[in-house]
Amino acid sequence: MSEIGPKKISFPMFLLKILAGCSGGVVGTLILLVIYILAASFIPSVESIGSGESVSPIFVFILMMMIFLASTTGNILSTYLLALTEGERYKRKASAIYQVFIASVIIFLLMVPVYFISASIDLGVTGYAVALHIILTAQISALILEIVSNYKYSLVGLYGVTFSIVISAAVLFLLAGVLQNAAILLFVALPIVWGSIAFTQSITTMIYGWIASVYDKDFLCTQTIYGDDYGKEVTEEEEPKADDEEGADFLRHN
Repeated sequence: MSEIGPKKISFPMFLLKILAGCSGGVVGTLILLVIYILAASFIPSVESIGSGESVSPIFVFILMMMIFLASTTGNILSTYLLALTEGERYKRKASAIYQVFIASVIIFLLMVPVYFISASIDLGVTGYAVALHIILTAQISALILEIVSNYKYSLVGLYGVTFSIVISAAVLFLLAGVLQNAAILLFVALPIVWGSIAFTQSITTMIYGWIASVYDKDFLCTQTIYGDDYGKEVTEEEEPKADDEEGADFLRHN
């Protein structure tokens, strides 16, 4: 009899997944820090973010490139390291990473007007735009890994990633509110978001695996059928066939 639910996660594996997620986030943050130091002469200091001062379009452009390079690197690395922790579960690593890069580029293009609008309002608001950018790209990257490489239990991944994003967003905005500085979001967002994804998704997988084993039903398996779909078979559309011909006509045409 086949095992009900996703493959169980051991405690060492649980710790390894958290380390993998945080490692990618830390590397992305280091890249962000290096770019920030190199571009320090072109952009305002961290302490000035949230002061309400006006900024030039050059600053907005540099900020966008900083976040794009840092988040894309962090997302790809975290995705790859998480896939390595469960090689049997995540088999299509290259395809997932390819899709993560495409998604990162698309989200970056969509965020361009958000950055310029937020910068025109207040520099502090731009910090929240940065957090939104990082959260969106991390969420989509984690979901891509689940859907591409772990389709059977991609719904479990969907719930786990969603819970983790809610938790990490709450932590980030709480930190920004307590410290009264939105700039903190620049340098802590990636590790917190990816650490939360690894932690919460693993906990969600373990809890679901326990529930599925207790009730002996794979509720979130994509192959489980509910409602009116029960009993229906998925059939492929047949290609049109040529009209039947009499034997003599067939031979005559050939």
